[in-house]
Amino acid sequence: MINQPSHEVDSVAYNTSDKPYRGYSVRASYLKHPNSQCAWIEVSKDGVVVRSFYYPAYRIYNIVAHFSDMVDAEIEETTSATGAQP
Repeated sequence: MINQPSHEVDSVAYNTSDKPYRGYSVRASYLKHPNSQCAWIEVSKDGVVVRSFYYPAYRIYNIVAHFSDMVDAEIEETTSATGAQP
């Protein structure tokens, strides 16, 4: 489990867990003041959070718009490094 920094979620902007892409989903949450300029992003693989990070709130829709490209690149990088099949 990833340790989550201290912040308070204001609202969820989107959550793709109902339609994962290749087992991955992403959830973006707007944060309350004093972190309201940031969003909290959680990337999950098969329901388990594998990455979480702050991201500028005004740019969060770039993540979901290009999520399939990011997942494909991550899988390609992982399989190239390990020689495993996707």
